[in-house]
Amino acid sequence: MNLIAHEVNENQRSIEEICICCGSFQIHTQHPLFHGGICTPCTENFLETFFLYDEDGFPAFCTICCSGKTLLMCDDPTCNRCYCLECLDVLVSPGTAEKIKAMNTWLCFMCVPLSSNGLLKRKKRWRAKLKCFYDQESNHLEIYQPLSPWERKPINVLSLFDNITTEMKNLGFLGSSLGDGRLIYLDDVTNVLRTDVKGWGPFDFIFGSTPPVGNSYEHPPAWYFYQYHRILQYGIPLESSQRPFFWMFVDNLVLEKEDRETASRFFKTEAVTIHREHAETVQNAVILWSNIPSVKR
Repeated sequence: MNLIAHEVNENQRSIEEICICCGSFQIHTQHPLFHGGICTPCTENFLETFFLYDEDGFPAFCTICCSGKTLLMCDDPTCNRCYCLECLDVLVSPGTAEKIKAMNTWLCFMCVPLSSNGLLKRKKRWRAKLKCFYDQESNHLEIYQPLSPWERKPINVLSLFDNITTEMKNLGFLGSSLGDGRLIYLDDVTNVLRTDVKGWGPFDFIFGSTPPVGNSYEHPPAWYFYQYHRILQYGIPLESSQRPFFWMFVDNLVLEKEDRETASRFFKTEAVTIHREHAETVQNAVILWSNIPSVKR
């Protein structure tokens, strides 16, 4: 990334030909907020992290690269966007981060009238470009408005074939100071009707999975996928609903290739393979389908 300024100023390379997040020349598209390119890995990272907020309700990553370990925050209470030290020193000018640290009040590059700061040039109509960026790149997954900590509530979960109560509690989705969420676990859904699901709901998250490798199961592996998809249709909110809703189906490597391709068609999204870095069992990966934008992470 340190070579970006050299490539633009010395080699006369257009900044649209360089990923302003990492310095790569393998450009996938253009950055939605600032003039400059963005490569495929950084595009995926941007999609997954730009709207992530920390426990205090502030953006968790750099506005430019959506990464960064040490961040400086805009002092405008209506903004609070963050910028990492490397992006500031590379794209604006060396020493910019230290200058900002010394300021009592700092308004960021999205707030000040000046649109150009070194190599960092804010785009006009960036809000429309940001929406277009997500519409084109996020596989049409719904992006919901992030909630501040005091607006968050525990969620209602429907878990099929695998009781994930412990996992959901550990992640803080069921038990919290705001009250207890609710999880309904169903192992046999053969006789479950639409009226049953409607009566138990509404649900915020519907989860399902095939049995783990090595476990005995009563039905063929594909049965779990078809039954999950059937129940999912019962629990999905109407298109006119503004209530956030998420789903996930996990295959523990028991579905055949043809069944996985069928699942992708039914779910209208491609499967993602998640590797477990410290798996203690032979099975060190799972395949999943979900509408959660950051699922690849």
